[in-house]
Amino acid sequence: MSRAATTDYAKLRHEEALRDAHKRVKAIRGFYIAASLYAVIIPSLWVANLIMGGRIWAIWPTLGWGVGLTIQGMSVFAGRSFFGAEWEQKKVDEIMARENLKVVSSEKQLVQAQMRMLQAQIEPHFLFNTLANIQTLIPRAPDKASLMLDNFIAYLRQSLTASRAQEGTVKQEVDLLRNYLELLKIRMGDRLQFEFDIDDDLQSASLPPMLLQPVVENAIKHGLEPKVEGGRVRVTARRSGESMVLTVADNGLGFSDHADSSGAGVGLGNLRERLAVLYDGQATLTVADAAPGTVITIQVPLAAS
Repeated sequence: MSRAATTDYAKLRHEEALRDAHKRVKAIRGFYIAASLYAVIIPSLWVANLIMGGRIWAIWPTLGWGVGLTIQGMSVFAGRSFFGAEWEQKKVDEIMARENLKVVSSEKQLVQAQMRMLQAQIEPHFLFNTLANIQTLIPRAPDKASLMLDNFIAYLRQSLTASRAQEGTVKQEVDLLRNYLELLKIRMGDRLQFEFDIDDDLQSASLPPMLLQPVVENAIKHGLEPKVEGGRVRVTARRSGESMVLTVADNGLGFSDHADSSGAGVGLGNLRERLAVLYDGQATLTVADAAPGTVITIQVPLAAS
């Protein structure tokens, strides 16, 4: 639409609003005149009726005119609110708000179902590899095999709890990550180092289950495993006002030409969608090249205690 057309349209809307305002003012003035006449004439009729004596007839004009005045007042002052465009728009907004709540609730249920389905797809592969590693270690390094089995049992226990819960805590997520990384460390040896730095007051903070594990898995798979000397992954959680900032940093290959990922994969896209639905658009995810390595930062609002 051209600027001239836009101006003409705005002018027409203004003129229409002006005409509507004049009509409302005339209607209000008509009601005030009728109410004033009612306030003068009806008492006069009652005085005449009482002076003349006989049957009480002033009640009929009082009731009749009063009902008419009431209807006129409702049409002037309440018509737009209860029966007109304003009432209609209000009802439309209420219905749309309820429908939006249903949509958001359905999207959250869908995201939770997708998370469980994704976990169900990943775990058999991880289970097979871990059991194969344990089997390989039993004859030549039984102590390592036993340690790996202990960590694997702990990981499965944490993973099962997370898969059945709709809400988790930072501590539960960290425990799951710690057992997962301990398992990988047995396989990768000194090529894998990791550390956690979590604010004490955030240990019990609410966090959706399995939120950080895909990020840590990506850091290992795409950053540290392809690197000959391996590297370190660091997970931190800090409070920032009314938000919690979660960071997964590694000193792997990062976004170099030899890396397996550029940081724009499907996994991070799915994670962004999960965050958008679970936190109603109030969470953010950023990916940065740390040179060397990658830093992924997730900021989510803290649940009210």
